[in-house]
Amino acid sequence: MNKKNDFMKIRRYVIDTIAASNGQPIRFPPTRKLASMFGVSQPTALRAVQDLIGENVLMPCRGGGTVSRPSQCSSQRMKIFGFVADCGKLSYDIYYFLKLHAAVALELTRRSSQYCTTNLYLESPSMLEQAVSEKSLSGVILVAARNVILENAVKLKRNGFPVVSFWNLVEGVSSFYVSWSDYFRMVLTRLFQEKRTHLLLVAWDRKEMLDLVEEPLARCCEEFKVDRGQVIVLAKPFQEAVERVTEMLNFGMKFEGVVFSPCYDAIYRLIVERFDSRSCRIVCDETSVFDDLNYSGYVVRYDLESAAVRLVDDLIAQVDDPARPPESFRIRPSLCLYENGKAVT
Repeated sequence: MNKKNDFMKIRRYVIDTIAASNGQPIRFPPTRKLASMFGVSQPTALRAVQDLIGENVLMPCRGGGTVSRPSQCSSQRMKIFGFVADCGKLSYDIYYFLKLHAAVALELTRRSSQYCTTNLYLESPSMLEQAVSEKSLSGVILVAARNVILENAVKLKRNGFPVVSFWNLVEGVSSFYVSWSDYFRMVLTRLFQEKRTHLLLVAWDRKEMLDLVEEPLARCCEEFKVDRGQVIVLAKPFQEAVERVTEMLNFGMKFEGVVFSPCYDAIYRLIVERFDSRSCRIVCDETSVFDDLNYSGYVVRYDLESAAVRLVDDLIAQVDDPARPPESFRIRPSLCLYENGKAVT
């Protein structure tokens, strides 16, 4: 259970409800009922409410529960920042986006009780500008946004509206991003250092991903004197990728390492059923989630908290100075070894 995400569920609900109240006081139920509403523990709900009381957002009321403080109900004082995830149509929570969202939202709302966040659901990318106007937003945070949403976000930025991108590099917008070139260079270096040279790299089904893999792969093969032909890069649609891996395994091919970016669960299962964790080292991103609680292999981690600090600094600076030039900040990856579901390094 991710207590940080549970904490944010309560906090987002309270602040978003207050922001939409048009200055009217809102009464919230006791923490036990809040915990039941959101499927979180009562101590977590209590901590979230106590933090909001300490920030003068809420105050206890007679008979139980809390009520929003009048001084915090003014939409003129509050600054609301909208999150746009993926293509803008994500209406449910998954680990990948929750982890990115939580890092930024916690840092942003920690700065001031007047800062709050809301998730934007867009029927079409062109509705972004309309959503910004209707919700009186002070800025937009793109979370692993796809190209379909970027054109409209960049347009907002050109018109002087604060926009930042988390996870992806976006031209013309302050970006706090992951470099896939860094990712593959780090992973290949570690595997080659372990004398694991027969590898399978499962990448996104996109030409640009193939381009990003090839440069660090060629460099690492040259540095460690590894035959490039011993590393298979698979960047195909999901079903075709599963069939290709099945075919290779049935043919008797053996791999000393498999790198997932992203992780296709069906292929992961094929690999763990065929090889033990010591003969074949698996590498996956921390934003991939397995049903396997006994996962063994490398996990690529990112310092999201440090990136969130830089992102929020830039976002707030844009609010004060709309002409501020874009900033780019690379989120550095690191490797952590897991054995039977537990980190060992």
